[in-house]
Amino acid sequence: MPNPWPVLRLDEVESTNDLARSLALSTDDPPSPPLVLRADRQTRGRGRGSNAWWSDPGSLTFSVLLDPIALGLEDRHTPLSSLATAVAVVEAVRPRISRGSAQIRWPNDVEVDGRKVAGILPERVNGPAGPMLIIGIGLNVRTRLNDAPGDVRRMAASLAEFAEFADHEPSPDEQEAIFTDLLDALSRSLDLLSRDDPGLAGRWAGLDQLLGRPVRVDLGSEVVSGIGAGIGPDGGLRVEKPSGVRILYGGRVLRDG
Repeated sequence: MPNPWPVLRLDEVESTNDLARSLALSTDDPPSPPLVLRADRQTRGRGRGSNAWWSDPGSLTFSVLLDPIALGLEDRHTPLSSLATAVAVVEAVRPRISRGSAQIRWPNDVEVDGRKVAGILPERVNGPAGPMLIIGIGLNVRTRLNDAPGDVRRMAASLAEFAEFADHEPSPDEQEAIFTDLLDALSRSLDLLSRDDPGLAGRWAGLDQLLGRPVRVDLGSEVVSGIGAGIGPDGGLRVEKPSGVRILYGGRVLRDG
């Protein structure tokens, strides 16, 4: 199956999202979206907020540069694009998992059995050619986490640990198939998002890893504690407290929750 969008593959970059942003803001030769920027090695990858994204050559690290107007995506869709992308990641990896369950950890991670295998970073920028949507994706396929920082080793996992090829090193064809399937699933997911298809919201609600579990969400000014009560169609995390349900649209879910 061919990739739905053109792919520019690079040996090494600091951050594919930063590169996509600089291209989108360029006045000399702005890119013609859609365009996928894929790096074999990323040295300064970014996560949400000030978080860094650690990766090695066994990771899929790429950013998709899109014209939101051409896709029918409005400003309000930008935060939801993280969940739509997470649905696509799950669709791409689930058929390859022989054990464990792939789920969405609100707002932008995909986990298998509670261990992080993918992170997502959506950004919207206004360049000379108009608004651009950048979706950065990092997926641990055959990542060697022994070389990762301690905090990464504690929470992360490689897809190969759970997948059908867990007993051998994934071949280049296997890794490329995952990449192609992910892009294809993302194209479908963003189309559903642009049409406000309720089935997409039903998908991310059904994949909610926090549902029914104790959660603690750091909002910066306070920590909200309660029981995960689902992800709504508007992307908000519902947290059930003794005083009632509170809906959160931002924050960091603490791992000791």
